Amino acid sequence: MSIKDVKKVKQDLKKLRNKINSLNYNYYVLDTPKVSDHEYDILFKKLLAIEEIFPELVTRESPSQRVGSLPLSKFESVSHKQQMLSLNNVFHLSDLNLYMERIEKKLSVSCDEIKFSAEPKLDGLAINLLYKNGVLDLAATRGDGLTGENVTKNIKTIKSIPLKLLGSSFPESIEIRGEVFISKKGFDDINSSGSLEKFANPRNAAAGSLRQLDSKVVANRPLDAFFYAVGYCSDNLSLNYHTDLIKKLSRWGFKTCDLNQQVIGQNGCEAFYNKIYLLRDDLPYEIDGIVYKVDDLNNQNILGSISRAPRWAIAHKFPAEEKLTTIDSVRFQVGRTGVLTPVASLKPIEVGGVIVSNATLHNMDEIIKKDIHVGDTVKVRRAGDVIPEIVKVVKKDDSREKIILPRKCPECNSLVKKVKDMSFAKCTGGMICPAQKKGAILHFVSKKAMDIQGIGEKLIVRLVDEGVINNISDLYKLNKNILENFVMSTATREDSGKKYEITLGEKSIRNILKSIDDRMEVKLSSFIYSLGIGEVGEVTARILSEKYQSIKNLEKASYSDIMELKDIGPVAALNICNFFKKKSNLDIISNILKSGLLLKSTDSNISNLLNKQIYVITGKLKNISRKKLEDLIIANGGIVSNSVTKKTFSLIAGLDPGSKLDKAKKLDINIMKYEELLEILKL
Repeated sequence: MSIKDVKKVKQDLKKLRNKINSLNYNYYVLDTPKVSDHEYDILFKKLLAIEEIFPELVTRESPSQRVGSLPLSKFESVSHKQQMLSLNNVFHLSDLNLYMERIEKKLSVSCDEIKFSAEPKLDGLAINLLYKNGVLDLAATRGDGLTGENVTKNIKTIKSIPLKLLGSSFPESIEIRGEVFISKKGFDDINSSGSLEKFANPRNAAAGSLRQLDSKVVANRPLDAFFYAVGYCSDNLSLNYHTDLIKKLSRWGFKTCDLNQQVIGQNGCEAFYNKIYLLRDDLPYEIDGIVYKVDDLNNQNILGSISRAPRWAIAHKFPAEEKLTTIDSVRFQVGRTGVLTPVASLKPIEVGGVIVSNATLHNMDEIIKKDIHVGDTVKVRRAGDVIPEIVKVVKKDDSREKIILPRKCPECNSLVKKVKDMSFAKCTGGMICPAQKKGAILHFVSKKAMDIQGIGEKLIVRLVDEGVINNISDLYKLNKNILENFVMSTATREDSGKKYEITLGEKSIRNILKSIDDRMEVKLSSFIYSLGIGEVGEVTARILSEKYQSIKNLEKASYSDIMELKDIGPVAALNICNFFKKKSNLDIISNILKSGLLLKSTDSNISNLLNKQIYVITGKLKNISRKKLEDLIIANGGIVSNSVTKKTFSLIAGLDPGSKLDKAKKLDINIMKYEELLEILKL
C-alpha cells in the first residue's frame, strides 16, 4: 500500500472515530441519541474491521479501546498532580450559620451577597482523570488525597467518559475530577442478575465494580459518572466562576449534573437544600446531601484550604434515615486490644436501602445512659448513612431483659475488667484470647503496618482456629509444605454428594511467601506500629523510632523517659511500658528477629539536620518517589506539609508544579529542586 493510501486510511479512521465519539456523547451524556442502535453498530463494526487490518493505526483514544486488555494482578499506586481535597460536613442549620459567618469574616462581604454553586452530593466514588493534549492519559481513585490507585483501564469502559475531549481548545495537561456511581436501577439489576456478588448499596456497588482487576467485568457493570471540578491545570482557563467551569466541562464532553444551580446567600442555599431533599427519593441516583461552593474563583483563592478540606466549600448532609425495630439479643465482640463492644441483634429492617440486623451499642455507659434492654422497641439509624446505631428507646417491653457485662470473655473465658476512668471493659486474656490473637495478626499484616499481602481475615481466622499460627512470629514459620496441606474448608459435590477439601492454590501460596520475603527489611517505625500497642499510631511509632533507634533501646525505656517525648500522652506511655514488660511480647519480638527480619532506623547524627523546618512538595518527581522524599525530610527532623503558608520554609518543585509554585513566589518562599535538598542532606 502506498503512502498516499495509508494517509487516506488514517483520515477515514479519524473521521469515523470522531463520528462515533460524537454519537457516544449524544447517547450517554446528553441522552439524545442521533442514530438507531443498528446504525451505530454498523459504524462500530466498520471501525473494528479497519483497525484489524491496520493494527498499527490503533490509538489509545479510539472507541475500540474501551475494553479488551488482560486482567491486572493488582492496582498500581499513582500520585495526583494536585492533592484531592475532601469536604467538611455540616448537619444542622446552626452549623451552616457558623460556616457562613466564617466566610463573611474572611471575605469581608455580607453572606447575603455571596454567590454559591449548589450541587447535589452524589454518593459514589471520587475519581481523578488526567488528560494530556486532550487525550485520557491516567485515571486514579482519590486514595489518601495524595496518591490513589490506577484504574485507567476500568474508567475507559464507562462510555459517558470521553477518551478524547471534544473541541480543540483545551490545556496541554489537566486533571478533571468527578464521581463514579451506579444508578438505583443499575444497582437493582446487578443484585437481581443471579451473580454471586451482592452489594449492600449503590455506592458499594460502584466502588466494588471500579476496583475489579478485569476491565471486561467492569464493562458489564452499569457505571456512570458526573464531573464537577478541576485539579492541576497547565494553562490558565481564564474563568471567573465555578459555574463557568461546569459549563466548560460540559462543552469538553463531560457529563455534569443538570440539577446544579447558582444561588445567592444562605437563604438561597437553604432553599436549594429543601428543594432537592424533597426530590431525593425520585432521583435516579443516590445522593446524601448538598455541596455549597463559593462561586467566585478569586474568592476561593482568598479563602484557601485547611488541612485536607477547602474553606470555600462545605457539604450539607441530609439527616440519616431512621426506622423502628426491636432488640432480639445482645452479644459482646472482642476487638484486637481486648475491648468488649456490645452489639445488638435486631429484627431485620430496611434503613437507607440496606437491610440492618445488627447495631453497635458502643459500651456499657451508653447502654445505661439510653436505658437499652433486650426486647425494647428502638429507633435505628445509619450514622453518616453507613454504621447502624441505636438512637433511643421508644417503647419499653414488659418482659425487657437487662444487658449485663459478662464477667468472663466470651472468646477465651478470661476475666473481664472495667478500665478505670474509661467507658470500656477489656478481656485480660491477652494473646491467649483467639479474638485478640486474630486481630493482632490482621493488624500486623495490614498495609500501614508490615504490608504483607495475600493474608486476609478469612485465612487468619482459619490459621488460628486450626492452631497453625498462635502469634505474629509464627507467620515467619510458614512455608510451602505447611500451606499446601492446609485445608481452608470442606464442600460437597453436587453430583455424588461426597465431601472434598478446599486448599490454597499454588499461586496464592507463592504470593504469600513472596510477600513475607519481600518485607524482611522494614522501617523500625513500621514494625513498632505493627505490634498493635494501644494508643500507638503511625505518628507515635515514628517518634519512638527517631528517639530510640532500635527495638532493644525501646524495650528498656522507662515511663518517665517516654513521657518526656513531645506528643506522647500518659495513656500511650503506660501502654508502651506495659507492653514491653510482658515476657511473652519480648519472646515474640525475639523470635521475629531470629527469623531474619531487619529493622531500619534513622541516623541519629542527622536526625535534626532540618531543624523542624516546614517543606511542601509539588509537581512530578524524577528518580525518587514522593513518599521516599517525605520520609527523608521527616527522618532528618523536617516537617512535610500539603499547603504553602507564610510558615513554609521551602517549596520543593518538580515538573508541572501548579498553583503552589505561584503562591510560594507571592510569599517570597525559597524554591528548590529535590536534588538540592538531597545535596543538603549529603545523600
